[in-house]
Amino acid sequence: MFNLMRRRPPTSERVCYLHIGPHKTGSTSIQHALFENAGRLAKIGLTYPTGWAAEGRLRRNHSSLARRTLLRLPGALKDAPVWSELDATLARTRGSIIVSSEHFAIMLRDAGWFDRIIGFFEDHGFRVVIIAFMRDQPIWLNSWYTQDQKNFASRRSFAGFRKLIYRRGYMDPSVFLKRAVDHPRVEVRPLSFERATKAGLVRSFLDAVDAPARFRLDEPPRINANFGAKGVFAAQEIMRRVEAPIRGRPDYTALYRHFLKLMVGRNWEATPYIGLSQDDFSAIRERFGAANEAFARDYFGVSWEELAPVRSYERCVFDFEAASEEDRADVMEVVDAMVCAVKSGSLAGETDAPDDS
Repeated sequence: MFNLMRRRPPTSERVCYLHIGPHKTGSTSIQHALFENAGRLAKIGLTYPTGWAAEGRLRRNHSSLARRTLLRLPGALKDAPVWSELDATLARTRGSIIVSSEHFAIMLRDAGWFDRIIGFFEDHGFRVVIIAFMRDQPIWLNSWYTQDQKNFASRRSFAGFRKLIYRRGYMDPSVFLKRAVDHPRVEVRPLSFERATKAGLVRSFLDAVDAPARFRLDEPPRINANFGAKGVFAAQEIMRRVEAPIRGRPDYTALYRHFLKLMVGRNWEATPYIGLSQDDFSAIRERFGAANEAFARDYFGVSWEELAPVRSYERCVFDFEAASEEDRADVMEVVDAMVCAVKSGSLAGETDAPDDS
């Protein structure tokens, strides 16, 4: 069972609010709002680090800190690239700090990396408060899969991706939050994604980081929404025809952005990809049922169903053979252009990772 949420610290305490996502819980939208309003946040004692340059460049999030290659380096974490920049920032910071990356939800599962990351902030005099959004797993899984395909991350089927998520425990709060919950000095502040989207995603986040109620930020536009059944089919067909990994190529960023550009104006997002049937929904809810119920009772004082009511789903994928000639041509125009760009290498030269990893 999960421990009940510990007492919140007094306002004079320096806190590192470590926002760990996880993936597909509105993190990019939150990071966008924090980045755009870093100056205003600083005035109320909340530092959101921005503007790091060169190899350790941070965009709107802090995913550079969660690189496995950095966490595996010997010696103190403060001496590692990127972390040394944060070390210098913390030395100048008098108030609290917000650090945000979805990748921390995965990194913090490892005992060694957990100790290094938490210890880094504690060594600077910060108490760590972990903020994580919980989402109902069926649509969470569907959303994560569409992003996986959009990023050309794998050629897995929806069923194969589902098995991977099950095996690694990425969406199970009893797995990815276990070390934080069990740690005597770390506080966990979970938020219900479903509730937060109704109340305001950024407003809910600001409440979690103890921002004054009078402090307000505009809710950002929805970022990284489901890019449609046609989009998923196109990504799969591109990966099938290329036959080699796209994600790890030096020109990946340029290819990714070209893919997004090719889809502009096609209105594919109007027909979202849904890999779920109603039976799938029930099976996934049952798979996570016990952990979800314990978590909801311990942290929210309600049932999981009150946090995430039962929904109806109907599978929606793009069937190329059954599609109209116009729809097939629409999809193949994107596929052919992307395959040509990949095989010709004509977009080489841009190497930074995209913002919505």
